[in-house]
Amino acid sequence: MTLEDVEHIPKVVVVGHIDHGKSSFIGRLMYDLDQIPDGKFEELKEVSKKRGMDFEFAFLMDALQSERDQGITIDTTQIFFRTKKRKYVFIDAPGHKEFVRNMITGASSADIAMLIVDVCEGVKEQTKKHSYLLKLLGIDNVIILYNKMDKIKNDEKRYLSVKNEMEEYLRNIGIKISNQIPISAKCGDNIVKKSSNIKWYEEKVVSEVLDEFDVDSKNVLGPLRLPVQDIYKIKDKRIIVGRIESGKVSIDDELLFLPSNETVRIDSFEEWPEPKNDYFAGESIAFTMKEQIFVDRGNLVSHSETPPKLMQTFEANIFWLTHKKLNLKGKYLLKINTGEYSVSIKNIKKIINTDNLESKSSSGIIRKNDVAEIVLHSSQLIPMDDFRDNKKTGRFCLLDEEEIIAGGIVDLSNYPDQRESSVQPNIKPVELAVKEIDRSNKFNHRSAIIWLTGLSGSGKSTIAKEVERKLFLRDFNVFVLDGDNLRMGLNKGLKFSTDDRTENIRRTAEVAKLFSQAGFIVIVSLISPYKSERKKARDIRPEIFKEIYVSASLEECSKRDVKGLYAKANKGEIKNFTGISSPYEEPDNPDLILNTEDESVEKSVKKLENFIVENFSNLKKS
Repeated sequence: MTLEDVEHIPKVVVVGHIDHGKSSFIGRLMYDLDQIPDGKFEELKEVSKKRGMDFEFAFLMDALQSERDQGITIDTTQIFFRTKKRKYVFIDAPGHKEFVRNMITGASSADIAMLIVDVCEGVKEQTKKHSYLLKLLGIDNVIILYNKMDKIKNDEKRYLSVKNEMEEYLRNIGIKISNQIPISAKCGDNIVKKSSNIKWYEEKVVSEVLDEFDVDSKNVLGPLRLPVQDIYKIKDKRIIVGRIESGKVSIDDELLFLPSNETVRIDSFEEWPEPKNDYFAGESIAFTMKEQIFVDRGNLVSHSETPPKLMQTFEANIFWLTHKKLNLKGKYLLKINTGEYSVSIKNIKKIINTDNLESKSSSGIIRKNDVAEIVLHSSQLIPMDDFRDNKKTGRFCLLDEEEIIAGGIVDLSNYPDQRESSVQPNIKPVELAVKEIDRSNKFNHRSAIIWLTGLSGSGKSTIAKEVERKLFLRDFNVFVLDGDNLRMGLNKGLKFSTDDRTENIRRTAEVAKLFSQAGFIVIVSLISPYKSERKKARDIRPEIFKEIYVSASLEECSKRDVKGLYAKANKGEIKNFTGISSPYEEPDNPDLILNTEDESVEKSVKKLENFIVENFSNLKKS
């Protein structure tokens, strides 16, 4: 198989201000190319006549009844058609500011962009907004269509005035103009046939420009990027599936899996009736590996010599899609490729006014439809590319409570690759004979670090011990690391100062990591009062770390006072006691909350047991 064998149908997005004629243009183009189904044109003309309306070519596109009633496009519409030269997919994207989300959805996958400008109304706010969004989405070469020339009686002077304004704005944001064509969707001028009405225009018509447009093949020729979509176990095979976003993969290639940094060779491709030897960008594949390693949905596969970067802190340009206020203290879900990561917004660098391209003062406030430059931080290393290097793997969306609140592109120009490089030069880790995945297959569950945090007396140890017992009876490889037990040995010399507490947490986390590598579900029961130190504990193995907040008020814990410690602390006999003379910082976004003040121990135990089984068992909950 060669590159020539990979058929790519160019996707064309049409954007612009509301009612500037996007749907009308596509409808007219389809009609002039004889791509309208038999009888459809006549049917819509009859419907328009019955409604007492003039026929509009937009009716051919506006498939939704609500769109005809309101006269606006509210969803993206994909239309397949062909010219004499090749096939295309047209994406008709909405122009109204309330439907910008759908416009982004449509434009994000486009190869060619057409920007419609009404020469009567000129360059409007949404024209500039959509232009800027095209830039954010990586479409930096556009065809501009100046529509409704018939309404200005094909006046060249008016055309040149609007054209100059559009050119200046696009030049300022770094978008190149490949062609500029005066058209009339209503009359069919300069769309498929040269207009006899616009005699002063002597260049190519729209269909000719489309056919000559050189669609970028960089995704096929670039470095391999294969986000893992899923892993299937069929008999004795573990089959990894995903879609190649860029590059090429061949049988027996050595692949690098990120963020784990493990390499393994392809053993076989799985395809019926016969697999090929090579697969290219745009193709979905299924393959097996010669050695078994942990692979998760969201892993990014590349070749070792051309890997993406691994980032925890990075910059991004985002488009804010919601009326919700941005919370600098909150956590958001970042979806990039097939991966999902918990992130926080560390800083808003600036908010850009897309109308005049000036920076606006943010004061921490981003409003709906704002464009902003921000700094993001993740507790996990995220494999990604700078958007300028790979448009497919360098864009993402942010979610809050399952709602998409922003779309963005990655900017790594100011941040280096953040792969861990802290190993001392004269110390080399020993590769163990029994791998973690072998232990997982034997015990039928993944390793896990279940970190219980909460005040003394909240019920951490009680819950940990009971969950350990229940999981053990279900043949789980499980062990509890209790804070008091650790202070009897490993952490014996540590007191309760801030520094000693920090070291206590660090040592415990490192021991938990070793247990997890041995295939255990390790349940840590530790007050661990500081957010920053719990975060460091998570960062040791973030992919398997779960923070469980065992919640009970100080009053309730003091009332229980199982060990008599609160009484001593209140008398001053114990210094630096958490909740009395030393602070406890509640988790902001724990993975699970066990409210032992309002629910029974049995209910809390069952909740945690189910949580562990659902997240880490290979067999799942019975």
